This record gives sequence, C-alpha cells and structure tokens, in this order.
Amino acid sequence: MNDPFELRPSSENILDKLSNVSVKTVNEYKASYDDYGVISFTETYNNLLMWAHYANDHKGIVIEFDLSKLHFNSYQSYPLFEVDKNDEIFAAKNPIIKTLNEGSLQKVRYSNRRPSEYGCDSILEHFLVKSDDWSYEKEHRAIIPLLTAESIIIKKGYLGVIDDLLGLDYSYVTHDFGNGFVMVSFDEPLRSAANEDYYITDNLLTEEEFYQSYKLAFLAEILSTISIDSSSIFLYRLPPNSIKRIFFGCRMAEVDKKVIMHNIERNSELHQIEFLSAKTSKSRFELDFVEFY
Repeated sequence: MNDPFELRPSSENILDKLSNVSVKTVNEYKASYDDYGVISFTETYNNLLMWAHYANDHKGIVIEFDLSKLHFNSYQSYPLFEVDKNDEIFAAKNPIIKTLNEGSLQKVRYSNRRPSEYGCDSILEHFLVKSDDWSYEKEHRAIIPLLTAESIIIKKGYLGVIDDLLGLDYSYVTHDFGNGFVMVSFDEPLRSAANEDYYITDNLLTEEEFYQSYKLAFLAEILSTISIDSSSIFLYRLPPNSIKRIFFGCRMAEVDKKVIMHNIERNSELHQIEFLSAKTSKSRFELDFVEFY
C-alpha cells in the first residue's frame, strides 16, 4: 500500500491483537493483518489522476471487468480441524474472519478520521476506510486470504529460508524470471507431502480437511514473512470471460498496443475483449476514447 495510514488504526491495542502471526490460540484461529491481501478495483476508467498514478503515467492500460462474472468466493479461509474431535476449530466461525467478508467486493469509505479500536463498527473498517484525499479513486476491494493464492512471485533470496521450513527440494518453484525473482506455487507439492502423512483410516478428517490444516501449519510462517515485503506479488485466477475491455493509455507506444492485442488474439478464451485507445481532448482536461483495431 502506498498510503502510510493503511491498516494503521489510531489505537495501538488493535495492532497488538492483529499484527502478530499466531496459527492458533488456545480456543480459536487467530487472524492477522499479515494473513490477507487486498485486490483493488475502481469505478472509473477515465480519471486523469488514476492514469498517472497506476498506469505508468498514461503509458499503461486499464482493464474493465464484468462484475457479474468476477468471483472471488472460492478464495476463503477453509474450516480448520484439530485431530481431537472434541477440539474442532472452524476458521469460518472466527468473528474476525466472518466480519471481513472474504472474497466479496466491498466499497471503500472515505473519512477525515482514522479508524480506531472502538471508533469503528467492526474490524472490517480497518480494511475499508481511507482518507478523504483518496476519494477520487472510487475504490472497491476484495479482501483475500494469502493462503489461498494460486502462485506467488518472490525474491529468489527467500528460497533457502522456505526450503529449510518445507523440505520440498524446491519443487514448488514454477518459473525463474532471471532477474532475481521466481514464481512459486505450493499447492501440488504440499498435497503430495500431505498424502504421505494422511491415514485414510482416520475418519475424523476428510482428505481435504487434513490437507488444508496441513497447508496452514506449513505456510503460515512463510507467508507472514514474504507478505510484508512490498515486492512480493500474490496471484489469483480470474475467469477469462470476466474481461470486457482494455483501454490503452494516450502515451502508450503503438508497438506495445500491438503486442498486447496479438497475445490476446492468440487466446481463444479472450476473443470477447474490445480495445479502446485514449486521446487527449483538444478543448478540455479529459480523455477521449476511440475503438482500436
């Protein structure tokens, strides 16, 4: 987050409660700020400040999504189970997790007062309240557990630390970008490891319930470490048919537009996408958009 006030409520007590990662306390799963990512959307495609701040000074792109086809509901905390049947722990019933409405698109509220421990309706306010100065963004957010990320781009230097904890012989590395960053995906190698430890005769847990608890036990510490590094990128899948239009910035090179269009046209799942190119208005401080072929 580029705003230094993000997730920094005015009360210090709430940070003590939510900033330190703890996989579980005596009676419940403990949610932490470090456990979550935020996916941000805007209502507008033609705001000049947004283009300058988030689209590489008008040299980038804006992607329009069909809200009815944009779903993050599958990216939610999985119910967690203890081995002891009398000690079942359901993450979904934790009041903090339930309040966050994981995976739902929620509108950001703008205010001149910072959220505090007692001055807000719920902990959700800490994720959704920003200064009035940001109101031009017209932002909507999906709050997503980092544990559910499909893939993660991280600095290569983290690999040694991760493998010391997981012992998976780097089988989770799916791509080396050659610039000091790699892409990792833990699901498949962790499932294989979990299957080796899972006893099908244990009728207290299904195989999926066991895996999700296994995954949390191994990844909680790792994710809390790499999530506070602003260079880490957590990736989630979007339905291809949810993408409607792509707007090219007014300063975007023609060759870049053609490369993007060529790559999209090669993918049969993306043929519904329309392209528009921004032009500066001749008489007003605003952008005009024309279809681009």
